[in-house]
Amino acid sequence: MESVKALPTPKDRLLNTCFLLFCLCMIDAIFTDFGIRYGHIEEANPFVRSLYDVNVIAFYLLKASLPILLFILMHYMKPSYIIRNLLIVALIFYTLVILIHISWMIIVLAFI
Repeated sequence: MESVKALPTPKDRLLNTCFLLFCLCMIDAIFTDFGIRYGHIEEANPFVRSLYDVNVIAFYLLKASLPILLFILMHYMKPSYIIRNLLIVALIFYTLVILIHISWMIIVLAFI
């Protein structure tokens, strides 16, 4: 007898989305670190730039802590339309940021 796989609940989907957002944040942090370290880019956010200048580990901890905090909050919150849409906007934003990082990496690699 075959078992039926249940579809993920709305809460599970939101938690999965939070995990995806965490992954995108970490990719952004790695690309940003690479770009700053090798002088290809400058961090546009003054707070993050000063944090990076003081301590790179703190930079990574900040980048990781925000989606982790969101993941923890989402675990205790009811899924709502507003939260779901805000997560979608954040995913779109970080996807665009990753695409920008990829484009400048292609440009940098073309001139090496």
